Amino acid sequence: MAARHAVNIGSLVILAVIACGRAADLPPPLASQPGSGPGVWVRASQIGYLPGEPKIAILSSDEPQEGRFTVGGFSAPVGDDQGAWGPFRHNYRLDFTPLVKEGCYEIRFAGAVSLPFTVGRQAYADVPGRLLSFMRLQRCGDNPVTGRRCHQRDAIDTVTGCQHDLVGGWHDAADRIKHMITTTYCVAALYLAGERGEADHGAELVRKIHPDRDTIYVQIADDRDHSPPAKLWHEDESDYGWGRAGPRAAWPATGKPEGPRYRNRSSGKASLAGRASAAMALAGDLKRAKSLYELARRYPGNAMSVPVKAPYYYGESTFSDDLEWAAVELYIATRDKAYLEEAIGYARRAGPNPGMGGTRHGHYELFPYVNLAHWRLYPHVDDAAKKELAGFYRAGLESVRRLAERNPYRLGTPLVWCSCNDVVAFATQAVLYERMTGDSTYRLLATEARDWIFGRNPWGVSMVIGVPETGNPSRHPHHLFYRLANILPVGGLVDGPVYKEINDGLKFEDFGQDVYARFQSDVGVYHDVYADFSTNEPIIDGTVSLLLLLKVWP
Repeated sequence: MAARHAVNIGSLVILAVIACGRAADLPPPLASQPGSGPGVWVRASQIGYLPGEPKIAILSSDEPQEGRFTVGGFSAPVGDDQGAWGPFRHNYRLDFTPLVKEGCYEIRFAGAVSLPFTVGRQAYADVPGRLLSFMRLQRCGDNPVTGRRCHQRDAIDTVTGCQHDLVGGWHDAADRIKHMITTTYCVAALYLAGERGEADHGAELVRKIHPDRDTIYVQIADDRDHSPPAKLWHEDESDYGWGRAGPRAAWPATGKPEGPRYRNRSSGKASLAGRASAAMALAGDLKRAKSLYELARRYPGNAMSVPVKAPYYYGESTFSDDLEWAAVELYIATRDKAYLEEAIGYARRAGPNPGMGGTRHGHYELFPYVNLAHWRLYPHVDDAAKKELAGFYRAGLESVRRLAERNPYRLGTPLVWCSCNDVVAFATQAVLYERMTGDSTYRLLATEARDWIFGRNPWGVSMVIGVPETGNPSRHPHHLFYRLANILPVGGLVDGPVYKEINDGLKFEDFGQDVYARFQSDVGVYHDVYADFSTNEPIIDGTVSLLLLLKVWP
């Protein structure tokens, strides 16, 4: 397939090439699978490393290996065989942490050569801008990338039949649905990442989804937009019952199970309203933030997305973390001690992340994967409460560590649908724990989790579309702009690898020739093809989470 470049219609320009590597057309997928003959591969972060941080690459092979590897002028033994894992029978951890001289490097071993990467203080400097470029492409309403408007008639309340102005926000992933579950999180996390411009764009829609004291909309549009013909944002002709290309459905959170055929398990409004309250407090809209917080307190429980044609939905199961987040942001904004006391109470109810250390969880069950409220609350409480909050984080990190140490990649999070969210969440929690306590115990594992995202994985693929441009990133994502307009949505974090049985259960069409067949296993599969929406679809919440991780990285 011909190389697809980051050239968009309208105002988008060609993105600059990351400095370390060759400024050339994107190579075909297998051109970046290094090896010295059958069965030898070296996997490292394709972005690179900060000078003073841990640097661990993985050498994998079919046969046992021994000898020394080199990185520039640095050389060391390959070390002990870590045993079989995934598609490889032999794995070795190549530690080149002592290498601190800035520059561009490759790892070499017996003829095998890694992809090039940077060691330097600015190694990740260009990545946040690429993540933000994806968010701009996802904008609904008035899109600065396409130069076109879309969905100007959003939306009609599915309960009352009344039309409300719900224009704006972001399309959630490859389709045209707007999920407020993820939008509320993205707004709040973007503010915490210091990206006020993009956060302000999403905040306008969060204001609109709460038009009165008892109403909050959980979703705008639904999977009826998956019906043919497939169209870009501004060409959408979906019919929601009000004519082709007419208004779309606005689903209010009702606090009970919803769906005309397949029903979710919604039990309240607190998860959504609490997170929306935190977002509005960070946006400076305290009147709206207070109203949303009271709505969350009146309707404890979870608001889930609404399935229509298919039984898939975001099944969030926690809400104390969202109430904690709302209360602490309101306290920071107002200094009202009542909010602080309430935040502490909700923090104790939320406790440690219930999913960390597990091998399975439901789709978006533990959203937003890391409880940022513990971090936000920590500076404002006494020493005893600080110890509790740090203990909540440490408990989850220890659970992940125990799993991670069982495999050479030190992956301790489950390969469920949207696995990249779990990987980024663990790394974020480890970094925030270190910022809170000064304890760097989990820095190595956090670095290895970050590096998994950027190509230090069995497939040797960066899970961020088109990043780095001269490496081997996802280049054939499940995204309509790629499929219909030959436009690569650069900067989007894809769902990531999943257990084979999950992928098999979500395979609805032929993937064609699998260029990564050698690297698939029961442990996990990943396909860089449009058809695989379970591993190769970009998501706004994962992209923003990765952006926040890079912004808080020590």
